[in-house]
Amino acid sequence: MRWTYTEMLAELSELGGAAEDGPRYEPSNFTGVLLAPGLVHLTYETTFDGNRARRSSVWRKQGTAGSWQMYYHQATPIPPDGM
Repeated sequence: MRWTYTEMLAELSELGGAAEDGPRYEPSNFTGVLLAPGLVHLTYETTFDGNRARRSSVWRKQGTAGSWQMYYHQATPIPPDGM
């Protein structure tokens, strides 16, 4: 499924992990690769409420101030058998 920026903002408060006292994403196994100056590919895994996913995102540095912004993100569920 693809989300527009507006759709994502509208749904954020309803997604799992939004409640302060609810379940939290547990990230692990981070690996980063510098693709070019100011461009990084990050891979990692998350566990949320017993479900696992492999995640991949591309981050780019914005302007001279150097703040980082996610440019692309994908998550792939990991089946319970871990394959």
